[in-house]
Amino acid sequence: MNRLAELPLVLRPESFGGMLFDPTDATFLELDHEGFELMDAFARDPHQGLGAEAGHFIDEVRAQLTRLDGRPIRRVDGIPLDDAAPVPVLSAPSLVDFQITDRCHLDCPHCYASSTSQGEHAPIADILFALEQIADVGAYQVALGGGEPLLHPDLERVLTRCHELGLVPNLTTSGLHLGERNLALIADYCGAVGISLEGVGDAFDVYRKSGFARFQQVLAKLRARGVPTVLQVTLNTETFAQLDAITEFCRHQEDIYGVIFLAFKPVGRGAAFGTPLAAIEPGRVHERLQQTFFTLSEVTRVGFDCCLTPGVTGTGSTFDAHAARYLEGCSALRSSIGLLPNLDVLPCTFTPEHAVGNLHEQSLREIWQGLATRRFRDHMAQRAANNASCSSCAKYGYCLGGCPVMELVNCSRDYLGSGLGIPVTRA
Repeated sequence: MNRLAELPLVLRPESFGGMLFDPTDATFLELDHEGFELMDAFARDPHQGLGAEAGHFIDEVRAQLTRLDGRPIRRVDGIPLDDAAPVPVLSAPSLVDFQITDRCHLDCPHCYASSTSQGEHAPIADILFALEQIADVGAYQVALGGGEPLLHPDLERVLTRCHELGLVPNLTTSGLHLGERNLALIADYCGAVGISLEGVGDAFDVYRKSGFARFQQVLAKLRARGVPTVLQVTLNTETFAQLDAITEFCRHQEDIYGVIFLAFKPVGRGAAFGTPLAAIEPGRVHERLQQTFFTLSEVTRVGFDCCLTPGVTGTGSTFDAHAARYLEGCSALRSSIGLLPNLDVLPCTFTPEHAVGNLHEQSLREIWQGLATRRFRDHMAQRAANNASCSSCAKYGYCLGGCPVMELVNCSRDYLGSGLGIPVTRA
């Protein structure tokens, strides 16, 4: 039985007011300053008398959470807010992508972490040390990956410690080591599990030697146990050409939590295996994504990583306007970080050469506010400011100019300058 409902709500101040997080279903509520003050007062004394207007606000909050009454609320204190940041920045990461091991037996040709069967595990003492700091800054979720996280000999301690600290662990796995014990741990402690789908049938086998039949068995195990399962589809030029087959497969998977599409990054072994979507004319990318998202949204949740945002923004279509509610520019060092087994802190786990600190040398609070982190944010803003296609775009506020490190996917304004842009009315 999943134990996330036992965790307290988390209330964290932000420059716009604050955020309230429900770990049971990962609901985020953004609060303005008045709303944050009301929730802060409620957290301190839920039995105090409230006026009619304040009571109505609390009722609205109550309706959006799995449970408010009788539930502890952990307020995160002491976070300096950076109102002068060149891009929108949260007071602390809300998500930490933590590679707890470099070990994996699959040797996938596109592995961005270049994991091998001889890879090292992060020492459990280091993991616990990192989790303490992650909880201290008020992060909400930890995405556990690798390598293959199920191979870590101390996985149970990692998951139970996340629970003790009020963190929601999510996990990405091939499922090859999904025995009964690991399955029970995941069902008890994890918010969701991601398994990768690069193709259907023989097309899957090109990327993973475990084979498509094994993938289907893993998916069946997770669904039978009631584990919220997300199919992760990494899109490069080859898998993009297989979207019809992938979409059709996903449409017929009952009870999955959702499907998320990720832009391929040419990192690690992937640098020599696969081509980013930037090589495809952006109008075609937008059209196919629109078709795919609409089709799948009829049967399940659909999401995409921030790296795909330029391709999703499109040309001002109805899809674009609808998607704008869910769009986010690069989240690196704005609302998320990557963390390697050696405790290097990265903008994201795809940028190991851009480390901004190490938890053995500085606290996460110090790194989040540090000079290296600020320089990366400055670079992100300046890169877009220097690109006329971005700086003059009405959609810059939610796109932020695409990935600041790699050329992953183009937009209809041809911000990558590839010559593949389609003629559109410039917004």
